[in-house]
Amino acid sequence: MKALDTPVLLALLAGEPKALALGRRWRGEELATTEMNLLELSELASRSARKGRASRSAAISRLRRRLTVLPIERAAIEEASRRQIRGERHENLSILAMLAALEVAGCDELVTDNPTQFSGTWRFRCTKL
Repeated sequence: MKALDTPVLLALLAGEPKALALGRRWRGEELATTEMNLLELSELASRSARKGRASRSAAISRLRRRLTVLPIERAAIEEASRRQIRGERHENLSILAMLAALEVAGCDELVTDNPTQFSGTWRFRCTKL
């Protein structure tokens, strides 16, 4: 399973060539994101100009239907808690929960705009779009 971070989802919605090429390259792969990432997209859409907000919301809904959307559920929270107890420090608990959800779902790769922003040792690799 390949996961897409919020900046990559934004690039897909904007029709950016790199993001579209990634989608073509991974055709047939299960593509995923988390509920947290989609919440971020919704927040960004809500802060944008009123004109076009409905079409942006519809685009996010279409994207949701094309991806596996991983919940932030008990197993992810337990994984995140274990990491904190072991002494891993994460400034943003939402990001930690997102990464833990990818971990427990068996994700093998997360694509983002800045892989170095994610600390910790995960079973999936972080790559740059």
